[in-house]
This record gives sequence, C-alpha cells and structure tokens, in this order.
Amino acid sequence: MTQIFNDPGFRDRGKVHAPRFNQLEVDRAQAGWPLGEFVARNFCLPASEACDLVDFGSVQVDGKQERNPLRRLEQGQRIHVHWPRGGAIRHYELNPLRVVYRDAVLLAYDKERGVPSQQTPYDGYNNLFAAVQRHLGAEEGMSAPYVALHHRLDQETSGIMVFVLDKSANRALGKAFENQRVVKEYLAWIAGKPQALQWTSREDISRLKGRYCAVPRGQGKWAETDFQTLHEEAEKTLVLARPKTGRTHQIRLHLAVSGCPIWGDTPYGGPPHHRLLLHAWRLTLPHPLLKKKITLTAPLPHEWPHVPSLKLPE
Repeated sequence: MTQIFNDPGFRDRGKVHAPRFNQLEVDRAQAGWPLGEFVARNFCLPASEACDLVDFGSVQVDGKQERNPLRRLEQGQRIHVHWPRGGAIRHYELNPLRVVYRDAVLLAYDKERGVPSQQTPYDGYNNLFAAVQRHLGAEEGMSAPYVALHHRLDQETSGIMVFVLDKSANRALGKAFENQRVVKEYLAWIAGKPQALQWTSREDISRLKGRYCAVPRGQGKWAETDFQTLHEEAEKTLVLARPKTGRTHQIRLHLAVSGCPIWGDTPYGGPPHHRLLLHAWRLTLPHPLLKKKITLTAPLPHEWPHVPSLKLPE
C-alpha cells in the first residue's frame, strides 16, 4: 500500500514547503523488477520519465540513493520516491569564475546562495558537490573523479567551500577540521545591536521535532561561536562570526538566542530580506601537502549591503 508523507522541516528562504514523497515495499510479485520499471508501473509514468527520475537522484532503496534504473529489486526492500518540486530539471553547473583556489589536491569555490552543498533526497544533480565532479570529469575525461567534502554550508548561505581532489590529502584535511585547526570566518548582518562588541555563545545544538534549536549546555551537541561587531547602523549590525565547532545552523541559532537574528533568516526570527545575509567569508587551513597555512577568501556578494570604507579584519 502506498503511504504519502510530508517533511515539515523543509524550508526555503523563510517559507515552509512540503516536498511529497512516497514509500513502497517490494512484494513477491515485484521481486526481480528493475528499479526504473518498478517506479514506472507503480506511479503510471512513462518508462523514460521513471528512469530519468532515478538518474536524477530522487529514488532511494532501503534509505540509500540509487541512481541505476536497471538495479534488480528484492522482496521486502523499501523504495522511497522523493518528488522534485520543479521536476527532474538539470540547471546548475559550476561557474569557473567562482573558483577561488585550485591546485593538484584542493579546490576552493565561492558557493552561490540557494545552491545545496551536496545532494538532497529529491535531487542528486543540482548541488555543488555534483557540479564539481562533473566539471572535473569533463576536464579529465573521467565519469566520476575523486572528490571529498569535509564541511558544508546551508543552502541559503553563500561563500567559501573547499573540496579535496586527491585521496593523499583527504586524511590530513579531515584531521585538521576534526581537531579545530581550520579557522572559519563568516560575516552576518543581524537585527538590532548586540549587548557587547565581542562575545561568545556556547549553547548546545539539538534537533527536536524535525527542527534544529539551541539548548542549555549538556542537553545537546557542544557548540561554540565567537562574535565580533564590525559595523553598526540604525536597524542592523554587521558581525564577524568564528565558529569553533561545525554544528548545523550553529551561527544562525547562536545569533537568534542572543536576541539578534540574521536578516533574511525568518525561520529563526530574522527580519524578512530577499536573501539570508550570512556569508562564509574566509577560511584558513593547513595545506595537507604544502605543510603551510593558506587563507581562502570569498568576495562579498554583489547584493550584499554596501558600507563605504568598511575595513574587514586582516
């Protein structure tokens, strides 16, 4: 029997959406069917459309994304079909002009707002990780070049992201992130004025009823962020955030509980804006092969509020 679920936790630019997905179980008569045929026959789709949906990354088998429509199914397997809101439309590709740094083992990219860092349950194509793979594959004539990712940005956050391009560098950079030897610096426009020019937020991050929230110490995952005021205006303040940990929505939540949510972050109480005013501005890390620190900077977005003669920290 088909069951329809809605995910209330999905949000996009402050508006709640509910991507529909269906869950089916393979019965004895369907065992041995190719996945594409299973989707086509159960949802009355043309075979080509069903196979395209699988290739797009919208179908999971036992909780894992499956991109091969010819995979034979077994009785009892659970099939999830996540229906893309706009259909299986492939529209995002890497912009070479936004590559901030590139060598044999690292690639740094200035991620656009509105682009997921990696695949979502309903779309395995339109995300930065997949775009990096496609771009490198076209350069090198390979179908699936090696790419590793050790950190992520929220979909609506812009700024610097780093990818590992060689397995020899993967372990070293992973350890650098794990041991907090990577310095991450974000810029955020917040509502109102903070109570201090510099402060540290140490609320834990937890997930309750499908939503992330800040909770007292000891009641969630440890999280810590240092903040510094850079510029004040009548209704908003520009702050620098240095997260020491990498919890989901950490900066957004720490600013929200301080009483100064980010402009455009309406899910956490921020004033409405055409974009989330959070930007991953700078990343300093030990290069895994050069054995020295490198600093990678993403320019301020063109739609960022302009401040004449703004001096950012060196």
